[in-house]
Amino acid sequence: MASGCSSKVFTVLSSAGTACLLIWLARSGSIPAHAAQWNQESSIDLKSIPISDWLNAGEHADIAWDLRLSDPYLRIDQRLEVSYVVRVNAKDLNRIGKTHELFFVSRISSPDGEWLDQPNISHYVIEQELPKGVQTQFVMRVCVQPGDYFLWLVLYDRQTGKHNVARRRMRVPEFRGDPLPNLYRRMPLVEFPQVDESDQNGPGFLKSQLYLPVHNKHALDVELISTLSPPEQWTGRARLLRRHNDNTVGAIIALSQLELAAGTLSITGLDLVRRQVLFEESSVRAVNWQGLMEALKRAQSPELNTEALQGSKNNAAFFREFLGQRINADGSSRGPRILIVVTSSQLFQRGSDLAPLQIEGDCRCRVYHLRFRLNMADVFDEIEKILKPLHPRTFNLLTSRDLRKAIAEIVEDLEKL
Repeated sequence: MASGCSSKVFTVLSSAGTACLLIWLARSGSIPAHAAQWNQESSIDLKSIPISDWLNAGEHADIAWDLRLSDPYLRIDQRLEVSYVVRVNAKDLNRIGKTHELFFVSRISSPDGEWLDQPNISHYVIEQELPKGVQTQFVMRVCVQPGDYFLWLVLYDRQTGKHNVARRRMRVPEFRGDPLPNLYRRMPLVEFPQVDESDQNGPGFLKSQLYLPVHNKHALDVELISTLSPPEQWTGRARLLRRHNDNTVGAIIALSQLELAAGTLSITGLDLVRRQVLFEESSVRAVNWQGLMEALKRAQSPELNTEALQGSKNNAAFFREFLGQRINADGSSRGPRILIVVTSSQLFQRGSDLAPLQIEGDCRCRVYHLRFRLNMADVFDEIEKILKPLHPRTFNLLTSRDLRKAIAEIVEDLEKL
């Protein structure tokens, strides 16, 4: 399962959490794709190994390894995450055997030893001896609330019977001046992300819900509209496409958890390149994660039919016409129509029709434009021209903290309606 790798990098991903195996070659050469595999089918019964005895015995290393934790950071979906990395040299694996079935068992405890979660297991298979000079790196992640914790990590090789045990302290500080201080009110202290097969490099899905009540006085129809297709000016630039995906998914997940006192929340995902609506969900209580990831995957596909290619100058017009239909649609008699538009900075093909949206009379709508930018120099955006007649309140977002502030301001605004 090699994905997005050069001839010198091989990637394997875990089913439980967001672990990946990266293999770097210290010198020229390549590694066969079957040398290491993520095995989704097999798992392990922890009762079959003396894991409690291993944990009680303290730190131990049959296999030389290096374990390091990152500083906590805020994800786009507004969860706090800590990643931890295990590095093992190929020579140390080869020394104890040619084949390996590796299990990483992660668990989090409080400082006084209380377990705060169920074990999280990642499973890998290495089917042949690794080339000399190779280092394996396993990256795993966990989401936590602010506080003090211990990470316990067990590495078990079922082929050789060897095992390692490590314990590391984790400290996750509170936000200073947090605009959403109650956001984690409903969440568990600890949660491991679940990776979706269609986006194994993504942030992963979390079952818990953010606490985002909106105490609006009148019923509101809120529609979250996002461009799932990557900006046309970024075509072929993998790193930027990855960032667009993470921003898009994270923002949708966070905003979909707005809880209106009265009214409805719906989500629409657009593919501007194919001029299609790929994802629609009305009366959202919890976003359909699987459906969203499938829609995102279709929007990211490089395969385009003749109609999409020949009509590429109509992409901007499709966006404008879609918004016009939403603005003019009947069905918002109870109160204002709220549109939250989530995009990256977008440039359309030269010669595209960039005429602003035409509206007649009072649309009884309020529009928020959440625009993700790469950096301060990323100032060119043609979606802005189309939205201009709606007088949107625009938030330029560079970081996950910017999104947090934007959500807080939108909530405050809606509560006045």
